Amino acid sequence: MFKIKNDVNVVKRTSAANIDNAKKKLRQAMIAEAAYYLAKKRGFIAGHEMDDWFEAEKKL
Repeated sequence: MFKIKNDVNVVKRTSAANIDNAKKKLRQAMIAEAAYYLAKKRGFIAGHEMDDWFEAEKKL
């Protein structure tokens, strides 16, 4: 059996990756919410979903 070392650098990189991943998920959730409100403002007319998403990205 192999024993995994408790390497501080591995822990730091893993923690940093988890933080980056959490930030990406939060940003995507914020964009999705902003896109929803843009679509609502338009009356949820179909065919403009990507426009709403890109506009929300620009605003954030």
